[in-house]
Amino acid sequence: MTHSGNTNEECCLTPLDSARFIMERARHVSINIPSLQKLAIMISSAMMDGEFTQEDWIGSDVGPPKGNDQSTIDWIFLTSTLNFSFWTDDNEKETYAKKYKNKIYYGYEALCVAINQALDNGIDILNAEYYSRITIDQLEDIFRSTENSSKLPMLTERLNVLHDTGSILIKEYGGHFARCIEQSGGSAVDLVELIVEKFPSYRDESVYDGQRVSFYKRAQILVSDIWGCFNGHGLGHLTDMDGLTMFADYRVPQVLSHEGVLVYSPQLKARLERKEEIPFGDADECEIRAASILAVHLIVNQANEKIPLEKDTGDGGQRLNAPLVDVYLWRKRRQQSQVYEQTPFHRTRSIFY
Repeated sequence: MTHSGNTNEECCLTPLDSARFIMERARHVSINIPSLQKLAIMISSAMMDGEFTQEDWIGSDVGPPKGNDQSTIDWIFLTSTLNFSFWTDDNEKETYAKKYKNKIYYGYEALCVAINQALDNGIDILNAEYYSRITIDQLEDIFRSTENSSKLPMLTERLNVLHDTGSILIKEYGGHFARCIEQSGGSAVDLVELIVEKFPSYRDESVYDGQRVSFYKRAQILVSDIWGCFNGHGLGHLTDMDGLTMFADYRVPQVLSHEGVLVYSPQLKARLERKEEIPFGDADECEIRAASILAVHLIVNQANEKIPLEKDTGDGGQRLNAPLVDVYLWRKRRQQSQVYEQTPFHRTRSIFY
């Protein structure tokens, strides 16, 4: 999203341009190209072996209700609006968890389960009128952990985000995000820009070396979830998915660091190892997120050189794109959590990721 103005701070770079700008100046994070090439080969092989595709984007157990396109979109919008900050403080021994159909889910997946259980219980949680006025007691009840005493972090911030976002949705779009999609004319990039412009809680921007930079993690994951859930058809027919980046959070950088792709300075490594909370907008935090965006962008380019042309994703773009690689790495980390937990991640409390 670009704003007119004369100073660098007034003009906000796109996520990919932000990543390039930051990494040209980065002091504590670098990208190891041999490790990146190795990971790209692994990912392209997984793609060719059919290990991951656009199908089953969100797991069926924790996915949106089936059958009604508008309610599916409302579900995706709500989960994306609340999709931030699931990591646990050291003084909280257990991660936020929910049991559903005899299986225990954690973090983001537990949030999805909580929303589906609320729907099962007749709570009108997908209705913007409802969540624009939801109380803290109702929110606590819906998102109460069923497996331990842990709580969903940042509950007050989530309440404020729901009130603000619900009110804007009602005022501008008749309470349904599908109208935003229609307004964007089938462009993923334009839809991200519209989300960021209209909904402040999605405006994931910082200042690095006097330049306004953007990451837009939740806006891009919202657009990608719509594309993925609809398999690129109907409301999910978005023509320029390869114009998006990966979703710069704290988990995918953890994978990239573990795989040797991201290399941290001794000073930054010490901050992560002592589990220091790094503020949103801190230069180190910006560098980790920027390096992740640029690394995945390079992985996509490398992997696509190895993938036959017939393996197209069907969106008219590249066979692989950054959102697909992000989801693959995120799931890999989820499936092999004990392996990746050996590598520290950056701890930033933020509504943006």
